Amino acid sequence: MYYRGGSWLDFPGRVVGSLRPGFEERMPVVDACVDGARYLFDFLRMLQIDLETGNSRSIAWIDESGKCFFPSNFVGERFEDDSAVVDGSGGNPAKRKREKIEVGGGKKEEQEVSSSDKREDVLKRPCLAVNNLGRPSPRWPNVRLLSEGDKAYSQIKNFFLSGLKNVDPGATITAIHQCTRTTTFERARYEVFTKQVDITRAARGASNTVYAWHGTSAKGLSIILAHGFGVPIEAPKRESYGVGVHFSPVGLPQLCAMHSEADDNGEKHVVLCRVILGSVEKVDLGSDQSHPSSVDFDTGADDPNNPTQHVVWFSNVNTHVLPECVVSFKASNNVKGVKNSICELISKMKSALPPAKLREVENLYSVFRAGKLVKDSFVKQFRSITGDDALLSAIREIRGSG
Repeated sequence: MYYRGGSWLDFPGRVVGSLRPGFEERMPVVDACVDGARYLFDFLRMLQIDLETGNSRSIAWIDESGKCFFPSNFVGERFEDDSAVVDGSGGNPAKRKREKIEVGGGKKEEQEVSSSDKREDVLKRPCLAVNNLGRPSPRWPNVRLLSEGDKAYSQIKNFFLSGLKNVDPGATITAIHQCTRTTTFERARYEVFTKQVDITRAARGASNTVYAWHGTSAKGLSIILAHGFGVPIEAPKRESYGVGVHFSPVGLPQLCAMHSEADDNGEKHVVLCRVILGSVEKVDLGSDQSHPSSVDFDTGADDPNNPTQHVVWFSNVNTHVLPECVVSFKASNNVKGVKNSICELISKMKSALPPAKLREVENLYSVFRAGKLVKDSFVKQFRSITGDDALLSAIREIRGSG
């Protein structure tokens, strides 16, 4: 159902049918084309969003057991063309009053809808619906520059910095660009990705599509936006998990930010993507694996149950990855703040690191404190010594105590 004019109205059956597969797969967001118009259906925030105008309104549903799921607050903003979503249902408004809905459920249903304890990571996934009127020129083709007044801008900014502040608390975002998908090539890429979602779902039972970050250089970013991820941009590093394109989970932007390289203006860039993981296998650090080990797997990870690194093989990357937006940022000049964070990280990691590695970390830190090593090089060497597992554990401990 959708909310309009103080009433809850039923979606036409064809709309429900197009949303049902993603809903049953527990996807947080599904985009659907209705009568030529594109909408995002955000099941976690319970919103339907017009991708052209950015307008939104509340949605709700009642499951097969009769349990009601309604948002705490109703948004009833009209779309410019309501006929796109009410065709076939306009004569049956099916008005449902809130008091009647709550009979037998009370406030329990509201708690189930509003609770974010178990789904905090996906609740923060951004909605990328914005209007492009009056924007400054974007830096790259096939993207548009978001302004600080956009809801999407603030959501992405807060989410990105909430992770990055653990390793660089003074970092600042300089720009956020959204992929537009207005060209023939971009639309084709989108259609290939959505078809791959269906193919993977049919083969594996679930597509396992997630949001994830990828850090790169300015040159690498230009190649990705123009041609996709298919061509290796640089030689694989020994601290990588296999030979492919690497991503960090949506809740850990700081890990991919470590891999991004500053351009001539001191800016770094990361790409937020949708990634089809499918069936995931474990890949060891430093592995030379460059393809699935068997037909039973699609992608790899350092730990399939609790990943900090996803790897998508080059043979699949342009069908399994869809760029959504680019976040540009600058590292902090507040060396004291950075050093304090590193000091805290080392302190937290003392019990997790072998004595030899701990001495290596402390020696590296001494060189950095003396100003003989730039921060980018220090971070890369620091991560190479400690490994992702120990680093992530320390970061989580710091976040939990903060």
